[in-house]
Amino acid sequence: MTGIVRMVQFDPTQNQYVAWTEVDSQKYLIPADELELYEIKGPINAYIGRTLNFLITHYDYEKKVYFASCKTLKEKEREHLIKRLKNGEQFDAEVTSLVYFGAYVSIKGVSAMLRNQDFAIDYTTVSDVLKVGDTIKVKLRRINENLKINVEAIEKYESESTISIQDFEPNIVVYGLIRNIKSWGCFVNIAPNLDAICPIPKYFEVKEGMKVAFKINQVRIDENRVRGRIIRVLNSTK
Repeated sequence: MTGIVRMVQFDPTQNQYVAWTEVDSQKYLIPADELELYEIKGPINAYIGRTLNFLITHYDYEKKVYFASCKTLKEKEREHLIKRLKNGEQFDAEVTSLVYFGAYVSIKGVSAMLRNQDFAIDYTTVSDVLKVGDTIKVKLRRINENLKINVEAIEKYESESTISIQDFEPNIVVYGLIRNIKSWGCFVNIAPNLDAICPIPKYFEVKEGMKVAFKINQVRIDENRVRGRIIRVLNSTK
């Protein structure tokens, strides 16, 4: 069923907010914990005026109202999408939110994650190229234990940069993107197909997908290896 949220309020009997939607003059109550696949904290005023797809779960004879769930419907849609992705299908995904480590995208109404390292083969981030509302062709990368979907671009982006290891020398500072973090250090992409190695900073936190300023300490052209250290984070988790 499909209905528009007309009102939200706090229901003390359920100790949570609820959304009231209406279809053909019939009202349906959707608890906050049945709106999304993830937990919603706090008020749900942003849902007022939204059109929601939902399933009826039961009828409360005491309150004389139908209870409904968007979450149950989304779980069924996600299960169906996962089967199709596992079978190798490719989809057009719409960017719904940009974050420091990549973007959240929507595939057939189901949310998935596209990380920077699964979008480009170099230091380019999703936000460098795409904006909210843009679409990109993706396929399945992996599904974690919480059934969160991670996808990767079919055609990974590559900047037109011609920078190579021959252009680097000790003591210069370059732009980089943290592609991987191990217990002993980080891999920072500083040029197409070139990841530098560095220790994990002691005085500030770093995460995969962050843009950083990277100071080069050592260049070994014969080994195609660069070492250095992260001196500053250029974006944050906010």
